[in-house]
Amino acid sequence: MKILPREYQESIAKSAIANGDTLIVLPTGTGKTLIGALIIEHFLKQGKKCMFLAPTRPLVFQHEKRLKEFFYDSGYKIVPVTGQIRKSERNEFYKNADVIVATPQTIKNDLDNENADETESGSNKTFLSNFSCIIIDECHRAVGQYAYTRVAEAAKKQDEKGNKILLIGLTASPGGNIEKIQEIMKALSIENVEIRTESDKDLAKYVQKIEVKWIEVELNQEIRSAISLLEELMDEKIKTLNELNITVSKKMPKGRLSQIYRNLIEHKYLAALAHFSVFYNAYHGIELLESEGPFAFVKFVERLKERKNRVDWRFSQAANKVRNTEHPKMEKLMEIIKERENKKIIIFAQYRDQVNHIVEILNQNGFSAKAFLGKGKGGVAAQKMQKETLQEFAGDKVQILVASSIGEEGIDIPAADVAIFYEPVPSEIRMIQRRGRVGRAKEGEVLILMAKGTRDETFKYVSRARERKMKKIIKNMSKKRKIEKNNQETVKKENEKDKGQEEKEKTLKQATLFDLVDEI
Repeated sequence: MKILPREYQESIAKSAIANGDTLIVLPTGTGKTLIGALIIEHFLKQGKKCMFLAPTRPLVFQHEKRLKEFFYDSGYKIVPVTGQIRKSERNEFYKNADVIVATPQTIKNDLDNENADETESGSNKTFLSNFSCIIIDECHRAVGQYAYTRVAEAAKKQDEKGNKILLIGLTASPGGNIEKIQEIMKALSIENVEIRTESDKDLAKYVQKIEVKWIEVELNQEIRSAISLLEELMDEKIKTLNELNITVSKKMPKGRLSQIYRNLIEHKYLAALAHFSVFYNAYHGIELLESEGPFAFVKFVERLKERKNRVDWRFSQAANKVRNTEHPKMEKLMEIIKERENKKIIIFAQYRDQVNHIVEILNQNGFSAKAFLGKGKGGVAAQKMQKETLQEFAGDKVQILVASSIGEEGIDIPAADVAIFYEPVPSEIRMIQRRGRVGRAKEGEVLILMAKGTRDETFKYVSRARERKMKKIIKNMSKKRKIEKNNQETVKKENEKDKGQEEKEKTLKQATLFDLVDEI
């Protein structure tokens, strides 16, 4: 290992190796990847192979780069594997590489294909049998049907065949719900937990200070007028849906509305579905107007018109009302950036349209900005652009990176001084991940734009409450783990003490026998 690990990193790695499948929870920027590398090194020294999984291609290439830095000049073969590589090549890598760094979807697909081949050929051999350890980055995704759960399931089947595969889950934000954390642990068959928080002594001195500020703006009259039109439309649809025995409200969470929509489709309730679709589109339109801005809303209405033969007139009228105005967040954003002209800045926005719009406005105002988006339909070309964008931002070509959700999770951007959230998000996981893009190598600043009297305010309090709940859960888990560890150490000491006493008594007995023999 070419990089000297910190004490807590070594301690956590040793615990995972000694205690088996482990969930590792650490604040963002405190070196989870290095812990994974320490565990991998343990197996590589025994001539065994390891796998490192990450949810996106940019993360795969980032981890590949970091692992090569950790194991520089060691001779280990570290290979990235994604769906862009031919299956025949992937099979060769599974056989010959020391460390595979891959997306879980690629591994899942190869496992599924292997199962299909197994049915035809009668073979029960799997490429996973080549590996002794799998590191699972951003393991909070290991719920439901996500690919991580399929890979973990296949790894456990190898355990049953006598080929033990150590599973290590890494995350900064497992979620604010104890049931979800338990679901993750169950999906990965994990019992051992290693947790560190900012208050733990061995970690506190390495955590950089991050200053968080909430910045309020007032919606202008044009946007308020457009919102009123859509609220009028929603009120009409609420009344109609209630008559059809479907209960909805303007304040209902979007996730709940999505669930209602799925239920209507599943039960083929077409009469309600048409009205609900209009209600949902109006709900989404208001969200865009309140949190993002007129540009994103107008683009949304244009797509509605392309998809549907007939769109309620209030969508068109609302779009016309805001077509020549801008969200007050944009003006505030310009002020903030002008005050930080020598800083490296990353801006997060929820939707692609808004990301591109922010980049356009910034460049028009003389700033150097570039979008960082998911691949969409761009395939390999988009992936190449992502890599180039990060390189330009790390250098001197680009001062401001404007990112969609792809920039939230794990992407290492050590050059960022300031993170600006164009809108709050209700997810505690996403808020933590966004915030974690700064304050890695030095102190950072986080600024969150919020429109007063809108769902931005709701999201502020929801995300805060969920984050507090998550930290409480993590602290309780940490305390429980420490108590269990202390109990184990106490039992170990008592066993050693008992063993020592037994040895002493045995020696005394032997001595007494010898005395008796001498007397005889």
